[in-house]
Amino acid sequence: MTLRSLFRDLIPPIIMRWSRTAPKPRKSVPNVGEHTVQSGPLRGLKLWVNDAQPAFREMIAGSYDDHIWKAMPETLAAGVVLDIGGHIGYHTLGMAAKYPTTKVVTFEPNPANLGRLRKHVEMNRMDGRIELQPVALSDSNGFTVFNLSTNIDDQTSSGSYLESGSPPLDAEVYARAGFVRSEIQVYRLDDLVRSCGWGPIHVLKIDVEGAEHLVLSGALETLERERPLLLMEIHSVVCMLKVLELLHPLGYTAELLHEDRASRCFIAARVEL
Repeated sequence: MTLRSLFRDLIPPIIMRWSRTAPKPRKSVPNVGEHTVQSGPLRGLKLWVNDAQPAFREMIAGSYDDHIWKAMPETLAAGVVLDIGGHIGYHTLGMAAKYPTTKVVTFEPNPANLGRLRKHVEMNRMDGRIELQPVALSDSNGFTVFNLSTNIDDQTSSGSYLESGSPPLDAEVYARAGFVRSEIQVYRLDDLVRSCGWGPIHVLKIDVEGAEHLVLSGALETLERERPLLLMEIHSVVCMLKVLELLHPLGYTAELLHEDRASRCFIAARVEL
């Protein structure tokens, strides 16, 4: 069975083996509703979010992750951009709006996040521009342990992570927040690129809660051949060291975009031609 046929079987069903301790769905949150983004690449687009939460208020204002948008090219030729760790689709929608001739492929293994992401794609009528993949990227193909929260509207679900990575918080913090263990499908990006035939890959935006180095380890052939711009959230000093060790031999140089706190920052990495 080819990877392409595997994906045909995966979508729309999500391969997710829930732990028996998975939390019950929360009751509706009063502040959750449809909001129109006021500025930036998503201006005029709709989001279904809780406007009582700081990150979602920034999304509605259009100022969320400004440092990432400032580092993106003004225009792109036809091809593909990848949103690895798509959450509820803010960056996915923005890249689809900013680059109208470019396809966006988004990877999001958390089923709660994926459901909200799919809702946003449908609300904004971008079905034909965005491909959703309900899997994670890593350094191998198979199944692995994924710790997740289904609580989108209090922002907790954005912290879901691969156990094989280097998550930014202590295990007790995740336990107190109600995270549960599950098993999900993972793939190497190099294998998917060969199988899916997406075309030239221009940009990889990566936010995977401490698995940055695993994603890159499974994408070295693609990086060497395509030399895409990398926009990454780095979650620890250990992750930064591993990321730079992988990128430097390929000719990439890194630029600090934003220091969020001592343990987390955002970088752009590119190969100067």
